[in-house]
Amino acid sequence: MEALLVWPEFPPTYWSYSYSLRLVGKRCLLPPLPLITVAALLPADWKLRLVDLNAESLSDQQIRAADVVLISGMLAQRRSMHQVIARCRALGVRCAVGGPYATAVPEDFEAADHVFVGEAEGSIGEFCRQLEQGRAPHRFQGLDKPPITDSPVPRYDLLNVDSYLHMALQYSRGCPFSCEFCDIIVMYGRRPRVKAPEQVEAELDAIAATGFRGSVFFVDDNFIGNKKEVRALIPHLRRWQERKDWPFFFYTEASLNLADDEALMKSMVDAGFESVFIGIESPSADSIAEMHKVQNMKGDIADRVHRILEHGMDVWAGFIVGFDSDTPSIFDEQYDLIEKAAIPFAMVGMLQALPGTALTRRLEKEGRLRPHIGTDQFGHVNFDTVLSDKTLVAGYRRLLQKVYEPRAYFDRVRAMLARRPQPRWRRRPTAAQIVSGARALITQGLFAHYRLEYLRFLWKIWRWDSSRLVEALMRAGAGHHFIEYTRKVVAPRLEAILNTESLPALGGGAAAPPAVVCPDESA
Repeated sequence: MEALLVWPEFPPTYWSYSYSLRLVGKRCLLPPLPLITVAALLPADWKLRLVDLNAESLSDQQIRAADVVLISGMLAQRRSMHQVIARCRALGVRCAVGGPYATAVPEDFEAADHVFVGEAEGSIGEFCRQLEQGRAPHRFQGLDKPPITDSPVPRYDLLNVDSYLHMALQYSRGCPFSCEFCDIIVMYGRRPRVKAPEQVEAELDAIAATGFRGSVFFVDDNFIGNKKEVRALIPHLRRWQERKDWPFFFYTEASLNLADDEALMKSMVDAGFESVFIGIESPSADSIAEMHKVQNMKGDIADRVHRILEHGMDVWAGFIVGFDSDTPSIFDEQYDLIEKAAIPFAMVGMLQALPGTALTRRLEKEGRLRPHIGTDQFGHVNFDTVLSDKTLVAGYRRLLQKVYEPRAYFDRVRAMLARRPQPRWRRRPTAAQIVSGARALITQGLFAHYRLEYLRFLWKIWRWDSSRLVEALMRAGAGHHFIEYTRKVVAPRLEAILNTESLPALGGGAAAPPAVVCPDESA
């Protein structure tokens, strides 16, 4: 069979880095790891073609040439997913959808010929046999939480690596914690499943074989979810880097309890980990208890972030507003924490009730769900909030404007660099990186509306420690997206909502629920 694998388009978000990608000449941040993993699981005699709609267009001719179109995606890609399905139907070509969105809400895909629910390992072979025989059902149920030691090396060779700023691989699935709003534990479970170190080394070999050099993202939702196994993995990563002359540096996602494990932080840095994304969510003890995020309740959050920085890893962090326990002061409290912790990359979103989560079940019982699934950060929450809608949208807008005001952003970068030691293993800049740096200097230093703040920032770095200038340029270049996206897209959209939409005065009339008692920590 001829299979066309399509990765749908993401809408512009803070995660898209679209303004900053122009500075480095790349089309998108990360490759479609789910689809190239599926590609490695397909029958060896199938002919495969991959189209990433974030990097290229999809023609009707490409669709017609396929026996089947395989589509995967997340909730954020829902619009593009349904557009591709509609095109397949119009052209009379079979299509099958899978991935997190299809697994969470399979009933959304009645228009698709086939819906693969669950993970592909261990069961996609049977699905393919049924496709070849023309007897595949509309909904096919994959195995429940198969061992990912069965997962093959993804087909990195199908990628045009020049389109991507970073590469990606997955080490584990699942998380041991029980955050009420999180759908990861719904789909992948609370017992993290891991790959063998030899599998990870093989995947790194495959990435290196493409000619890519630079940053590799371990896409695990909690890289340290199984600490015993990750401690066994990291020496392998270090030895692999040494054998290959350090072609990569790594970043990942982890829980805040990483800050409590000095040996683990040191070993990660020694293996080449440069950054970590952490779900901090809120400075409010009441809101943290409400969401059952027990791993964030042990000590001062800013101090724990500083410990990670001081061990050599930059901290990116996620924050959420809209919890029942939030008061109108939450927006100032969030800003104060972001500043105190010295977190340049602060991803702030409104709470959403995702399909299948404990939060969604609770809100459904309370009669507070709204009849749509929110997928963006523009003021459209999908449940009745305790804070009034006007308070939530106005506070959210003000918070983002403060966080990504140019001087505030650059000052946080400087504060972060002051706490974070310079990496020992970083190579000299490549020719491509020098060109990108020059492009950033011209764009940000001559033409950006914040050019004076940018030049002020670089001058301060130069006077403080000129050896940190390359790091400063990189962080400033990434900040170009956050600053411009906030100014040009997010703030105007939120302002338009405040000015034109009829927002309820009291957040849908929801009463504050009783205090939530956090369960005992189970990991």
